[in-house]
Amino acid sequence: MQNPLKHSKHPFAKLVSLSKEDPLTHGILRTSLSGSFYLPFNILLIAFFNYYYTFLQLDPDDVSEQLKRQGASIPLVRPGRSTATFIKTVLSRISVLGSTFLAILAAGPTVVEQITHLTAFRGFVGTSILILVGCATDTARKVQAEIISQKYKNIEFYDFDKY
Repeated sequence: MQNPLKHSKHPFAKLVSLSKEDPLTHGILRTSLSGSFYLPFNILLIAFFNYYYTFLQLDPDDVSEQLKRQGASIPLVRPGRSTATFIKTVLSRISVLGSTFLAILAAGPTVVEQITHLTAFRGFVGTSILILVGCATDTARKVQAEIISQKYKNIEFYDFDKY
């Protein structure tokens, strides 16, 4: 018997009508939390977005140009194009190392869950740990900046205009 919802015009009805044999459903199930592709897919996404975001935040050409305008340079590297290439190389290496670390950190709870077959770690999926750590470090940085600004408010500066 054919499913009557399969030829419906409503997208939700089509989604509900997917069967287990459908390739789309099969792919979705394999990337779910208990699926076989979840962990590699998650690791690849974390590595890709970390690498991409690093170069989005620090444009090597822009950093090179700023260093050149300020009259600063990296020791043993010529200002200009060589500096940009050097910064790209260093950022790539650091991003690969950082991506590997973040991927291992994110995969940890899932690997422990798959080995021990305990579902107690489901709430601590690796990506939620990454978000939690990111928010905590951002909050700590803001609190530290506020404390430093309070110290500067208490300092009296010498007024040269009086004399």
